[in-house]
Amino acid sequence: MRDSASARRRAPAPATWRIGDGAPPAGPFVALVPGAEAPLIALTLPAALKGVAREDVARRQALDRMGPGLDVRPARLEGVEDWARVAVAERTQVLRWRGALGPAVARCRGLVPDYLALPAAPGLWVVEADRDGVVARLGPADGFAAEHALALRMLTLALAEARAGGALPRAVLLTGETAPAFAPLFEGMSLVSRAGDLPAALTPRVMALGEAAVDFARDPRADAEGVEARIRRLIWPALLVVLGALGWVGAQGLGIARDRAEAAAVQAETLAAVRRDLLPSGPILDLEVQVMREIERRRSAARPEVAALGPLDLLRQAAPVLAGTEVQAVTLGADGLSVEVQVPDFQALDALVEALAAADLTVRASRSAIDPAGGVGATLALEALP
Repeated sequence: MRDSASARRRAPAPATWRIGDGAPPAGPFVALVPGAEAPLIALTLPAALKGVAREDVARRQALDRMGPGLDVRPARLEGVEDWARVAVAERTQVLRWRGALGPAVARCRGLVPDYLALPAAPGLWVVEADRDGVVARLGPADGFAAEHALALRMLTLALAEARAGGALPRAVLLTGETAPAFAPLFEGMSLVSRAGDLPAALTPRVMALGEAAVDFARDPRADAEGVEARIRRLIWPALLVVLGALGWVGAQGLGIARDRAEAAAVQAETLAAVRRDLLPSGPILDLEVQVMREIERRRSAARPEVAALGPLDLLRQAAPVLAGTEVQAVTLGADGLSVEVQVPDFQALDALVEALAAADLTVRASRSAIDPAGGVGATLALEALP
């Protein structure tokens, strides 16, 4: 068994082919899809959940957060059972990727996001920056692909989180034509441009940590249903199946009746508590809505009223921040303040929005565009924080 595991670790990485980049390889290969269209998202999953139950909860969380019409794949990297990330992609896009394989579909061993094809090792970050964008692997269990500006913000945030958690990488492998633009981010860290310069303990491996399991080429649920159908066809004692089904139906009926009785008892206790503590009189038509209204009414009655800021107050509060900015127009409204500004670039616009937010203002950029004469023009709607 040890020899078999060692052989698997020494096995060469599978051939890869980026979707739409020429013809697929002649032999077996892994197809790489754009990582920006199949991002990894982090979820909050109970540690006790394992296996299929963990996948079901992760799928529900991902769909609730990002909406329907998505394919969700668990990122069970390194084979761990307490994984907490999933890769998501629009189902229509997944179907287009599968269609792009054409006759090579039989040789394809999986559709995997391109950032998972980067080499990886615990404690190592790998960043590949070229003219088309940035692909990054932040250790074995994380990664992303994005255009340069977004990648810069994502790497900055990842470094801040790692620094706060005491989990900074031991080394960073930075490669690509535009790599010098990202080098200042990793100042003070062990930064190399060649994998051969890494210490032996950080030697990265390619597609060796379970990346092929993040596969959009197949639907695991459909595969499971197919296996279940084949198993059912092998069960020959049909009578036992029928008797078992009848027994199950009877048990379910008893369970449903018991659950209904318990639900009725809980509802009666809840109604009695509401009558005692919140709604002593009057009809109860919608228990949840009426209880929330009563709680909010009591909370409002106990909360001291604070006078809302008027437009002139908002202008006075924003004036110190806007002092160094070219303000073209200011519009005072009944419920807020609208300011038209001219800034050098989008980075300066982001900085201005953050500064206004730090001044206890709610800021919405209702318009932003590049001015033909140079710079960026934007309209900011300012409101006081609630």
